[in-house]
Amino acid sequence: MDPAVKKQALRTFTYGLYVVMSKEDEVVNAFTANWLTQVSFEPPLIAVSIENDAKSLSMIQHSQAFTINVLKTGQRDLAGQLGRSYNKNPDKLAGISYSLQQDTYPVLNDALAWITCKVQNTMPAGDSTLIIAEVIDAGVQAEGASLTMNEAGFRHAG
Repeated sequence: MDPAVKKQALRTFTYGLYVVMSKEDEVVNAFTANWLTQVSFEPPLIAVSIENDAKSLSMIQHSQAFTINVLKTGQRDLAGQLGRSYNKNPDKLAGISYSLQQDTYPVLNDALAWITCKVQNTMPAGDSTLIIAEVIDAGVQAEGASLTMNEAGFRHAG
């Protein structure tokens, strides 16, 4: 397989950009995610792939809970800021307004919508871990279109 062609083909996939947030004890963290999809209507299930070395993965595995925040078109800078590594940027949430749903689920105040999730299953997936989670609650905070990888100009493919 030609690695350049593989990368070019994978970059044709359409992805949204989301902020996945988690809380463990008093620590709240967030990361920008694009490998995320709904996988079931009943029960409502979401799948998200998280890199194995991400701080949020261990937090989510411990708490068994996380929030998906849907970014609005135009929120590229926010996606970029929250896409930074927690280990190198532990204060990346400084100045970003969020609240807690049920004292467990962090919600960005400026997100288009949010979905709270409870982990149902995990499985290894190469350099990442695939998490299947049930949708517990949801909210819509604004009208508008969702931010996409294409609009943001982000490029990610293995």
